[in-house]
Amino acid sequence: MIIKKISLALPILLAGIIYGGQAAMACACCGTYKVEHVASWDVLNIRTGPSVHYRKIGAIPPGSACVIKSGRKRGKWHQVSYAQTTGWVHSRYLRFMDHPKRAKAH
Repeated sequence: MIIKKISLALPILLAGIIYGGQAAMACACCGTYKVEHVASWDVLNIRTGPSVHYRKIGAIPPGSACVIKSGRKRGKWHQVSYAQTTGWVHSRYLRFMDHPKRAKAH
């Protein structure tokens, strides 16, 4: 498990070192999700299950990137991983982070 996490993080680290600057760091999260539609004073709650009736186990600040979807989905709720916490968030608050060059082509 540790080797898998290291192998996933290494390309992101290298992209930041090789290219430097904000564009390289923004692209380090390409293929993941960013939190949006959350007020600057609020957070996106991470819950134990796919509903507001489940217990809060974490929070993601507005504008945060590198939120990883696990693939599990129930209705409009997705299981995600962020800052070593895995739980559920509503998809309304997530936006896919495409590669900057591909995003401009659309």
